[in-house]
Amino acid sequence: MGPARPMMEHIPVSSRLKAGLANLGLMLVSVFLSLLALELVVFRYILPPDDLVENVTINGVVRYKPGTQAIFRHPDKRTSLVTINADGWNSSRPDYPLAKTPGRQRIAVVGDSYVHGAIVNVEEGFSDVMEQALRASGRDVEVFRFGMDGAPLSQYLHMLRQEVVAFRPDVVVVPLIHNDFDESYRFLKTRYASGFMKLRKAVDGSIEEVPPADFRYGAADALRGFRTFRYLYYKTNFYLYAKSWVSRLFWGGNEDWRPEFVSSAVDIRKIADHDSNRLFAGYVMAEMKRLSVEYGFKLAFVMDGVREAVYAGKPASDYEVGRLNQIAAELTSALDVPFVDLQETFARDFARMGQKLEYSYDWHWNAHANRLVARATLELLVKDPRIGLAAPRRAADAAALR
Repeated sequence: MGPARPMMEHIPVSSRLKAGLANLGLMLVSVFLSLLALELVVFRYILPPDDLVENVTINGVVRYKPGTQAIFRHPDKRTSLVTINADGWNSSRPDYPLAKTPGRQRIAVVGDSYVHGAIVNVEEGFSDVMEQALRASGRDVEVFRFGMDGAPLSQYLHMLRQEVVAFRPDVVVVPLIHNDFDESYRFLKTRYASGFMKLRKAVDGSIEEVPPADFRYGAADALRGFRTFRYLYYKTNFYLYAKSWVSRLFWGGNEDWRPEFVSSAVDIRKIADHDSNRLFAGYVMAEMKRLSVEYGFKLAFVMDGVREAVYAGKPASDYEVGRLNQIAAELTSALDVPFVDLQETFARDFARMGQKLEYSYDWHWNAHANRLVARATLELLVKDPRIGLAAPRRAADAAALR
């Protein structure tokens, strides 16, 4: 008597196929229901991620979807509120009127995520703090902020030309961050980096401007629309470790992120070409100076300090990123444009208070640092004769700025 045949051999192939498909269908339904529960219950009520802030391009400038709000939820249980006004910028003002109030000076602040300021409540951003202090001093002043996450110095120039000058500011303040330099001429492959103007050197050695493309909604935006994705990708910090392969496989770029090379939130391997840093930053600053003459506004720059140097009690020059502070100081001096390096402001305050300038989980300025930046910028605007900010209406009110 031969060996017994496995029972499966007696089951027709069609029956086995049906059973397999049924099991697969059951598994897919289970996965779908699990994801639905995560999306509609877990990551909506129990572990909510940051709200979504959508991007759009208006008048050739990428910004945020006008008239929206978002709550950002932080690891220390803080929340911060972003309120996007009718013009597409995070601001406590519902809109930026084009018409100016007679006698009121208008200050525009142009920058990146440090100006956008999602890490703190909108009224805690240094632009708003600065306006509050100026008004408390008796000055009739309004401050408009134009901040876009990830924008480099080259994009600030585009924003100034295309957006900011239409509001006829009396003063334009440009905060510089250490990643502003190389990202002005280094072409990044990210969700909306193509929406930023870039610079390149032509064959004849001149500098060419590469105009930005309009922001287009894509697959990455569709994924970000799901709470489950936002929590698992961003809140767990998985995106930091996924940067390299996402850049390579999804965007076609080559952003090889390595934490050991990060200093002042920039990859020091990317900023080492200081000849290019100087060349392109010099071009942008000179163009901004030309615009200031053409449109009749005063221009000033403010530069982030090297915070590792602040905490270590060392000079900024000991760090690679500190070279960028020196370049900014030299370029603004050559153009005769007011400039303040926040290194001394931060170092003096840290020596006295011992308080960090960022949150432990994010390199952007915390609320304390935003107040320091506002104070240092105010001092520059009030004391530098090249700015000519109006004096307080009453001399006694000047004490509010001391």
